[in-house]
Amino acid sequence: MRSRVRLVLGSLVLAALCGWASEAPAQMASGVVGDSSTLTIDVVPLYAEVRLNGVPLGTAHDLVAKAIPVLPGSHVLEVVAPGYLTAMIPVGATSDWATRIWLQLVPDRK
Repeated sequence: MRSRVRLVLGSLVLAALCGWASEAPAQMASGVVGDSSTLTIDVVPLYAEVRLNGVPLGTAHDLVAKAIPVLPGSHVLEVVAPGYLTAMIPVGATSDWATRIWLQLVPDRK
């Protein structure tokens, strides 16, 4: 029982950190707890800023080898770095499945 409470509390903290605060109460109200997917993001250059659904996740360096829990469904990954073209990638997350994204930004040759 105690480990289940820790799991639920840990999931809620992760949900708030990843920008799911608006979706978490709806999930809890419907009685669905635990559906999740993971997203692993590898980006070059390492100083690129990474956002998921407009919520900053950190730099590419911060995210190396980290599995980010996400709710199943459609998401938008945005990667921005000075001197490079911005990348916006639609990402589909499936319940109980891991998705990995490898991305190398294209230099802006203006």
